[in-house]
Amino acid sequence: MSYKILYITLRRLIGERDVTGLRSQLLQHGPALFARALALGSARVIADALSLLPFSERISVLRHLPSPLREAMKPLCIGGSQRIRLLPWTLAVQHGPHAQHA
Repeated sequence: MSYKILYITLRRLIGERDVTGLRSQLLQHGPALFARALALGSARVIADALSLLPFSERISVLRHLPSPLREAMKPLCIGGSQRIRLLPWTLAVQHGPHAQHA
């Protein structure tokens, strides 16, 4: 499947809020092609798609987005937990589950 056809499929699934369908497309095509297809859309389309994916899958797609889009989408990947933060290419878990934050 070409990334342009995949984009059309993803737009439909995003509009339907079909999380299972989006995850299926991600697993079937891999994060690189999934990200390439998403990059055809607006920042809003990309944000909607990422917001529907579980955190770990968001990160895997984010890594494959073009740099300007990746930077714009980072807030979607760092707000979920105070203990987890996104670094350029890895996830770092701060000092464990009992770490105190100011």
